[in-house]
Order: sequence, then C-alpha cells, then structure tokens
Amino acid sequence: MIGAAPRRDLCLAALLLVLSSVPGIAAAVGRPDFRPRAAAMYDGDPAAGLKLRIEDIFGLYLVDPPRRHASERVEFEGERVVLHYWQPASGFSDVELTTRATQWFLLGRTQFSPGVRALFSELPATQEVVMIFHEVVRKEQRGRRLGEESITPYLRVRMTRTRFERLKLDPVKSCVDRGDCQAVFRAAFDEARFDRKGIKLR
Repeated sequence: MIGAAPRRDLCLAALLLVLSSVPGIAAAVGRPDFRPRAAAMYDGDPAAGLKLRIEDIFGLYLVDPPRRHASERVEFEGERVVLHYWQPASGFSDVELTTRATQWFLLGRTQFSPGVRALFSELPATQEVVMIFHEVVRKEQRGRRLGEESITPYLRVRMTRTRFERLKLDPVKSCVDRGDCQAVFRAAFDEARFDRKGIKLR
C-alpha cells in the first residue's frame, strides 16, 4: 500500500506531466523570470510555475514578498488545490467577509482573474479546490525583537469539480452586485465554514 506522502508525490508528478502540454502553463513553468518576486514564495519548489499560474487565476495575492506574509501561499494535497490568504477580520462585517470569499473563489478577485472556473478548465487533474481565510496574530514586540506569531483559520470554502459543473453563476454575479452573498456562501459550496465566535474572541 502506497503511503500518503508518496501518493501525493505521484499525484503532483502526474499533474505536472499533464500540464506540460497546456498552453501558457508550460511556458510559465519553464521561465525563470516569470513573476520573480512572487516566485520567492516557492523558492526551490519544482511546482513554483504552476502555483504562480493558480495565483493568477484567482488574483488573490496583490502584493509580493516581503510585504506578503509567508502564510499566504498555494499548496497541493493530491488532487486538491488549497489557497491560504491572510484576510484580517477586524473592521469587516460577516456579510463583507462571506461575500469576499464567494466572489474571489467563484469569479476571481480582479477583472483579470476568472476564478475557479479557469482552474478546473486548465487543470484537468484537479478535482477539488479549497480557499482558507486566516488571521495572523502577532504577540507584543520586546525591544527590537519581533514577537511570536500564531495563524488562525476562520473561514473555509471547498468545492469539487462535480459541484462546480452544476453551479449557475448568475446568482453569484447578482449577489456580488448587491454586496451580500451570505445565501450563496451557504448554498453554493460543498463546504462553507465561518467561525464568527472565533473572530469575536480575537
């Protein structure tokens, strides 16, 4: 029986093999100058080019290192893609946070980023996508030394390819225009979690 780690490696190898023939992605993987500042997030990672392409699809990360926190990155878990994003909860209502998550996942964050539809189209080996909003809490600094940090996830959405194929995007666009996607947030995804209590405690 193949262990979890070797199985992930085999899935990633298969994914990279399939993607090597996809226009645009193959070029991105092979270009050492492709978004060099953002590529610092994945230094030494053989899948760096692919992860940068996924970042472009969602338009999630608008700043590069060193302003971008190390916790904000794309990861692979077998046939699953996971996006981690530091979204401060303070100053935002529940409606604003759930609407952001819904819009950025399903439609992309910017006008140049198509969202999960493009990911499923371009990456045939991917069967599931997860996006996680988290807080980075820094303890008080002592002198010139930075305090320790803790990373606390508070919002998680997950969608399978099968679920997306049944999704109608018109209600998503309408709720984004209204600025209230709470109903779509609860209904559209395979999984949608929002830890309101945890945010209030923080």
